[in-house]
Amino acid sequence: MHAIFSAVFPILLVAPSAYAALATDASAAISFYRTKESSFASGQASRTVLESKLISTQIESTYRVRWDRREYELEAKQILKDIQVARLVDTNSACQLQSLNRNDSGTIKVLSPGATVEILETDDYWARVKTYRDQVTGWVPLSMLKNRHDDTGVFVNIMDTYLRKEPTSLSGVITTVPRLSRVQPAGFEKGFMKITFNGMSGFVDVNHFASRADFSNLAFVDNKWIPITHRNGEYLVTAQRAQIPIQRALGYITSGTRGVVTRATPGGPQLLSRVEITKPEANVWALSKVDGHGEVWWKRNFAPHETTQVAEKNTITTEQLMKREIYSIAFESKASVRGIVSAEGVYTTEDGLTWKQIPQFGNQNYPVYIHPKGQWFVGSYKSTNQGHSFEPFIRWEVVADAIEASIHKNPKTLRLTQIEAVSNTQIIINVDTGSSKIKLAGSLADSTRWAVVRK
Repeated sequence: MHAIFSAVFPILLVAPSAYAALATDASAAISFYRTKESSFASGQASRTVLESKLISTQIESTYRVRWDRREYELEAKQILKDIQVARLVDTNSACQLQSLNRNDSGTIKVLSPGATVEILETDDYWARVKTYRDQVTGWVPLSMLKNRHDDTGVFVNIMDTYLRKEPTSLSGVITTVPRLSRVQPAGFEKGFMKITFNGMSGFVDVNHFASRADFSNLAFVDNKWIPITHRNGEYLVTAQRAQIPIQRALGYITSGTRGVVTRATPGGPQLLSRVEITKPEANVWALSKVDGHGEVWWKRNFAPHETTQVAEKNTITTEQLMKREIYSIAFESKASVRGIVSAEGVYTTEDGLTWKQIPQFGNQNYPVYIHPKGQWFVGSYKSTNQGHSFEPFIRWEVVADAIEASIHKNPKTLRLTQIEAVSNTQIIINVDTGSSKIKLAGSLADSTRWAVVRK
């Protein structure tokens, strides 16, 4: 009996000490798993032990999304985001260009804020990019990149698709383009897109692809920004239900809270469905080799991820704006996307993404316009400080006198319907008198002189 007790006793002394080193050393215990998909933990260890035995790390993103009035949780590999169909992007702050798509990989160089890079490929969290100036290639997190409004992006196929000889489903197959390939369109014809893939030219079904147009709220067409509701094949559909060939778009303002489904969910979002991202999350999974357990996975920490900004009072997003009937909209230029819109109230934007209401105009609709020389117009009011304040510009008694002198009839009503530029010094206003529609020309510098424009 004494011999048995002596054999067991050393174990009783050593075991608690070893467990303490494994589970409680320097910090709280962290659960680890055989695989990232394991439902139950296989043990616990301190962060100190796990970090000392670290092999590698991986980043895993998930999204809470809304589709068909219901909430779903999707993995990052099930969703394509707007940044993943971009081509030229800018860094939103200083960041490291890394040799591999891992946080613990070597740094090639440091990119300055606002540096332009070209995206060559993406995964769920990383983008392989090439610097615009010195053509250096490396990896950066997608969260460190921001879209450019003058980028038309690329097309990415959501499913394997055939490259055909002619723009018809009956044409011969040249090869198969694997899903999630990035291609540039060379033209569109009969619902097909002409591309070059691996040195071979042919046609692919455009409906198998997602592009920046699928994330677009505004498109730059014919030298102006136009509200877009969705893409229909090779056409952009405007808020007024007009269809515009996608080739005419030279830039987009896209929604960062929109996703295109790349893998269907049983009973949930289907392939190519557009979903609204309500809550993005990202975790860093670490692989460590623990004595007695072998290689195990554990959550190292939360990774930086895109965040949805909380809107200020009287501020709406472009996504919310597109759900309203847009009465009138105007932008300064393609480059600045600073603009103004009338949609159940008058709102201004600095970035094309969020819009702040001007209380002065209540919830009314007025024609809006931005003159090339910098003056902003809302109805009969003008601003010379980019919409920060407005003063009366049109003197209606002068307009009434000009109309009466021209048509020899006193107008009973005067309603301004449109404002547009004639030259750098003149504007045209369209006025509805109830019985006729009349154009008048006036000077930007002098609101006391208006003359009816005769056809």
